[in-house]
Amino acid sequence: MFYKKDKKPEDRRKYRRYKCLLPAEVLKAEGKDKFVERASIHDFSCGGSKLIINFITLDPGSDMNLRVYVPEKELRTSLKSEIVWRKFSGEKLEIGLKIKDMEEETKGEIIDWLAPAWSEKKNK
Repeated sequence: MFYKKDKKPEDRRKYRRYKCLLPAEVLKAEGKDKFVERASIHDFSCGGSKLIINFITLDPGSDMNLRVYVPEKELRTSLKSEIVWRKFSGEKLEIGLKIKDMEEETKGEIIDWLAPAWSEKKNK
């Protein structure tokens, strides 16, 4: 999918992003053997998320497997994704992920928890 360069990133997205701070672990990253790294998800949507991780080299187009936690809901789930973009911020790496595989019910639970007003509107 191609976007016009003059649009802001949030205007180009297919799904609305919800700001959050969810703990995560990177279980597998393409090109890295036996790789486990703690990270955090800073926004989440039905189609993707933004991950913040300690400085390591990961390239756009690479696949990544994560375990995501929602402690308040005692929820843990797996997520397979593709790195779409990366940006260095100090000693951290911000990574834009496109979700390739995640249980739809669990994805819905996370969105409902992050955006309860949206959930109430959806169920009316």
